[in-house]
Amino acid sequence: MNEINYKNIVGEKIRALRKGAGLSQEVLAQRCGIFRTYLSRIESGAANPSLVVLVTLANALDVEPHALLMLEAGSK
Repeated sequence: MNEINYKNIVGEKIRALRKGAGLSQEVLAQRCGIFRTYLSRIESGAANPSLVVLVTLANALDVEPHALLMLEAGSK
């Protein structure tokens, strides 16, 4: 059975949304009140962000929080 790595999925989505918005890690981290190194770890799938951090990131990226958890077609 294939396990889904949600930390990687969330990290990849955050990175893509951040880049699409033209934001650096530093700027997004400042908007969210977190360290840039922590954001880097989230984006790489190394950190497991709390629900509060996920909602804060989603708000800063102007998306609904559930959008960070959604699988792309064919990702299973």
